[in-house]
Amino acid sequence: MLSNIALPMFNDNYLWLLISPQKTVIAVDVGDYALLADYLQAHDLTLTTVFITHRHLDHVAGLPELISKHPHVPIYGHRSIAHISHYLNGGEILNLENFGRFLILDVKGHTQYHLAFYHLQQRLLYSGDSLFSGGCGRIFNDGNARHLYHSLQKICLLPNSTLVCASHEYTLDNLRFAQHIEPNNQTLHTYQQHCLQQRANNIATLPCVLGQEKNINPFLRCHLLTAQITALTQQNSVSNEDTFCALRQYKNHWNS
Repeated sequence: MLSNIALPMFNDNYLWLLISPQKTVIAVDVGDYALLADYLQAHDLTLTTVFITHRHLDHVAGLPELISKHPHVPIYGHRSIAHISHYLNGGEILNLENFGRFLILDVKGHTQYHLAFYHLQQRLLYSGDSLFSGGCGRIFNDGNARHLYHSLQKICLLPNSTLVCASHEYTLDNLRFAQHIEPNNQTLHTYQQHCLQQRANNIATLPCVLGQEKNINPFLRCHLLTAQITALTQQNSVSNEDTFCALRQYKNHWNS
């Protein structure tokens, strides 16, 4: 079995490591190379692969130093990102020694180019900043809310048992917003209490389960929440996509 580790990085990021029984490692979104290097040394591990979801600095800042220390380790990502050695667009399947097969998903929207990496055997999704527990990524200048809606719909086609390995510990803030949107959702309330306890014990709320997210994440439930979202945003929607865009815009200015 592969081991999936979330290393806290910066204020609220996670550096995800997938570790094989042979003690080789895939690192996802290396914002801090020193953190990675210390963990590899402490556990006698060998870095063999790097995945990059998108271009933001907290996901790529460690690459120059990583390349200087590991010049032959392949770095997979979109060609628009500096230091990528192996270009991906989405739709590819990678078969990596000791790790198995990954489906690459184009999940743009948060930024113009954004990839997610899905391990087909263990059903692990490294979603970057596209999907969070209880929420989704903010839209940056080069992003597009309608693209993100379709990206999240694509993710929803994965098995409900998929473990979503998002890049940020935003869960508690996201769940406060979700409660604002859907205050009578008992499943959401129960999950929020669980996550509050996890964080009180300094335990990550991630990975989260995709099937659970479909029950508590308003950005995956727009087709069920049109009336609530229309009332809050005062924007009439003619499609689920419109509802999603209104909700994403509303969250930008919402204060708990």
